[in-house]
Amino acid sequence: MLKASFQTILKVVFAIAILTWLAKSDKLDLGLINKVLENGPWALISFTLLVCGSFIAAFRWSLLLKTKSEKIHIKKIYPINLIGQFFSTFLPGVVTGDFLKLLYVRDCDRNLKRSFLLSTALIDRIIGLIGLLIVGGSSSIYFYSELIVLSPKVKPLISFNIMLLLGALGFVLVLFMPVRIKRHVIELIKILPIVGDKIANITETFWKIGESRSVILKSIGLSVIVHIFAISAFWSLVHSFLDTNIGIKQLFSIIPIGLISIAIPISPAGAGVGHLVFEELFKALGQDKGASFFNLYFLVAISVNLLGVIPYVLWKKKHTFKEAEALEEN
Repeated sequence: MLKASFQTILKVVFAIAILTWLAKSDKLDLGLINKVLENGPWALISFTLLVCGSFIAAFRWSLLLKTKSEKIHIKKIYPINLIGQFFSTFLPGVVTGDFLKLLYVRDCDRNLKRSFLLSTALIDRIIGLIGLLIVGGSSSIYFYSELIVLSPKVKPLISFNIMLLLGALGFVLVLFMPVRIKRHVIELIKILPIVGDKIANITETFWKIGESRSVILKSIGLSVIVHIFAISAFWSLVHSFLDTNIGIKQLFSIIPIGLISIAIPISPAGAGVGHLVFEELFKALGQDKGASFFNLYFLVAISVNLLGVIPYVLWKKKHTFKEAEALEEN
């Protein structure tokens, strides 16, 4: 616990240091917040899109959970997912929030094993990433000729998106490998000392879920929709501040790279790191105020995550952080 708390403090200090530097170098324009609020209903539209995306993400996770339990229902999973989002924003790392929400899911069906729950959380994150790579890679291919003329710095980013897309498609193919090959892989994993059996169990559960091809493909489709909503929410906030040669189709190719960067729990909810990455991404497009644009999106996303406190307060049986840590360590 002390180690986790120390890591959290370091992350907060790191995020504050970056934000302070951005503010002092005039790269972070807080005045845009007031301008957005004065600019009609766009902040509300962005908030609504992210709430809808949050619901679709919860429904995606429920599909994975239903492969083992008929007791799982979106009515329970959505508030549980909100609780996970809330604590993932403020607890050390994203993982703690995930483990906490798994405890609430296990209350819905006590027969669900730890390895299965862990696998669904992991697969859900991977499928979310695959959806993001599909959006970024597909738009990069479709709008390739229009994107590369914006700036010499754009072409490497577009090529990177396409490579990530190919990697994502390759991963999906691996998920659908023949059972015979999967068995050999499991046997090889078990040879690993100490952690071999644990990794093998999670991998086996992972592949068993992958046997439900329709569930995986539906989940990937839902992930694509989630990220379309997220990028549309970003555009809703910043479109009136963009240069005339930058529109939503350019954002569909650039924003996925930024969202990947904030998925890594280097700082709380991507604060600081996300600001810095988006500053550089928009510079590649020849547009300034990238950090300020991300700051608008960041504040709305945090507002959506804060909704998780409502189901947490209303939930009858509450789980503690110690229980989440115990689930993580066992």
